[in-house]
Amino acid sequence: MKYDIRVMKSQQYMLEEIFEKNLLFLIPFYIFSHETRFEEYEKDKTKLVSLQEEYELIKNRLEELLHQGAISEYTRCTIIDMSNKVLEHIAAKYNSVKEGVKAVMGGKVLEYEAKTIKREGIREGRREGIEQGENRLSLLIAKLMESNRSQDVIRAAQDKQYRNKLYEEYLIDNEK
Repeated sequence: MKYDIRVMKSQQYMLEEIFEKNLLFLIPFYIFSHETRFEEYEKDKTKLVSLQEEYELIKNRLEELLHQGAISEYTRCTIIDMSNKVLEHIAAKYNSVKEGVKAVMGGKVLEYEAKTIKREGIREGRREGIEQGENRLSLLIAKLMESNRSQDVIRAAQDKQYRNKLYEEYLIDNEK
């Protein structure tokens, strides 16, 4: 047997390379490149500011890609959320670093945006589901009426199992 296995060379990507090569999934792990200097950032506020500026740049680049249509709001939020999660774990004992970067990346705002995206997706899915169900039932009713089976229309409206049996009988699938 032969298997093709895609391999990505493990290397330290610079921030510019991540964006140039569209390796956005590496952004959450980019913070590891700063991990050895967390203690420095914690003690020296000017160094912490430079770290915050770098994360401000990341946030702005992601927003730019969003506005260009290169990524979705969901992708942007996911990258930022994952970055915050990585940061939470590796900077747990460095409060200034953790809070400083989270302030730039939008911890609480992001949670709200992600919930908004989820709610919008649920609403859209419900609308599509209702429309699909109505179309399916309309098609069944039309076929029953064409077959002079008006009593089956009434029963189908009241009995889900019978309605499903009729969908099968008339070959009406769930996708229409």
